[in-house]
Amino acid sequence: MSGRHFILLLGLFLAISPHSIAVACRYSVRDTGFIDLGTSAYRLELVADPAFPNTLRQTFQQAAAALLLDSNIAFDPNGPAPAPGQGPGLRLVDSDRRTLDIARLDPSAPADALRLLESVASSPARDRLFRETLRAYAVVLLIEGSDSTANQNARAAAQAAIEAITRLLPTMAKPMDVPPVLLSLSPAEQAAESVLLWGLGFDPAPTDSPRMALVFGRGRRLGSTLEGPLITQTALRERLVLIGQDCECELDRAWLSGPLLPGRWDRTLQQTAARTLGFDPENPVVRAEVSRIIERGPQANQRKRTPATSQALGYSEESIEEPVVDPSDSTPPTDLSDPTDTSEVVTTPAPPATIGVPPAGSAAAETSGARRAWIVLAGAITAALAAGTWLFFRSSSR
Repeated sequence: MSGRHFILLLGLFLAISPHSIAVACRYSVRDTGFIDLGTSAYRLELVADPAFPNTLRQTFQQAAAALLLDSNIAFDPNGPAPAPGQGPGLRLVDSDRRTLDIARLDPSAPADALRLLESVASSPARDRLFRETLRAYAVVLLIEGSDSTANQNARAAAQAAIEAITRLLPTMAKPMDVPPVLLSLSPAEQAAESVLLWGLGFDPAPTDSPRMALVFGRGRRLGSTLEGPLITQTALRERLVLIGQDCECELDRAWLSGPLLPGRWDRTLQQTAARTLGFDPENPVVRAEVSRIIERGPQANQRKRTPATSQALGYSEESIEEPVVDPSDSTPPTDLSDPTDTSEVVTTPAPPATIGVPPAGSAAAETSGARRAWIVLAGAITAALAAGTWLFFRSSSR
């Protein structure tokens, strides 16, 4: 057997070894959040009867083509007729046929209608949220209610979960420098953010209890929304851990396909995402690859990981008391209404003793160590097979 044949044979063994499979896991759950799979498209309908002036209809259509550019919202100038006694208006429709009435239109004031179109595509809170999900691991969004005590408890739970996850960030599949960010939306601000609240799955109407959603990537919601007593440190911590997982692991793929917020994701945001991620999330090949990962579901002999699966997170589940807020040690979340304030990053104090939280890096370190051991074993087996084959052919040639 010639040296050339031996090299070719060794290359074949290396190409089909499990090591090649191990390095194929290129995307984390956070990475997939930047990829628009076309499953969260929205339609903005012009609700008007047939007597609505065609010139205005065309004006709205032309304006929408410009104002909704780079968004996941398509304009439909031929929406349904309004209910009896109501005038023309705009409404949003999502892929599940949920609707949101934006506002009534005054045909005599087209400029007001154009401002409404712009408010559908963009808002201060959504713009701020998109910038933060580009920069940080994720965003914990607190929608405050009228109950101040419940708001404080929800804020304390979020801050405790963020601190716990911050200690694990260096050991995740793709380590992040910026930990999860806590942002808040006050009751006074919520009236102007109905599209944001509706897009997250909430009723835009104000409530007594606080509400919370986890957002990552280009505005993708992770899991279901949380409200009132469901907002706990444990629930938030478990969900935040999932964002750092490999998307090729036994994670339930449903966690990769949460809805995207309706809004404008312009070229500047897209270029920043490609630069920081190391790949272009708009690349058709990347989209197709992630789509296949999501569609095929859990692989054979794998259990679905859910937030309640303690084995997936590396710590055991124990009951804990409601978080107690120390007024002297409470740091309020960043106010979304101030786009110049950069104080929303939660600083990490010395790690306190927290029930149910593993030592720093234990969950990810165990997974990483097992993977390295498997790669070393696969390499040793490959080398042994290659050497054995070479000796066999060499003895045969004699």
